[in-house]
Amino acid sequence: MTLEKELAKALNEQIAHEWEAAYTYLGLSVALKEIGFDGFAHWMRKQHEEELTHAMKLIDYIQERQGAVKFQKIDCLNFSLKCPCEAFQLAYEHEIKNTKYIHAAYALAVKKNDYPTQIFLEWYVNEQVEEESNCQHYLQQIKRAVSQKCLCTMMSLDHEAGKR
Repeated sequence: MTLEKELAKALNEQIAHEWEAAYTYLGLSVALKEIGFDGFAHWMRKQHEEELTHAMKLIDYIQERQGAVKFQKIDCLNFSLKCPCEAFQLAYEHEIKNTKYIHAAYALAVKKNDYPTQIFLEWYVNEQVEEESNCQHYLQQIKRAVSQKCLCTMMSLDHEAGKR
């Protein structure tokens, strides 16, 4: 079954969102390393790799359904951080935005009665629950460490993130 053009367009847009997420995580990784949080930088680098994998899965799916892959421009930001809290806040906001895009693509697949694409996108829907939760976990923990002015807790969190 050939992928309908409007769905192919939405999935191509999602590829761009995944690449943008990858570059966001890479930029945050670089910025965290620059301020001495190697563990958090490692965590963000792993997220970068995950987002690239998400984009590749979309490319493979579009091609499997005889759709056309069309690359789009993406924004690539450079970050300057003072605290890991800023990085995880940005990452969390980015994941919320990405969830909205995935839900929109899923809704389109439902509208078009494209059951294979619905099933394919269910993985992304579930993955976004995990992505948001992971960012929110670190964001909450880091905020708590900052509010309590507890460098020991911050360094412990950084160490934990580096084990990923």
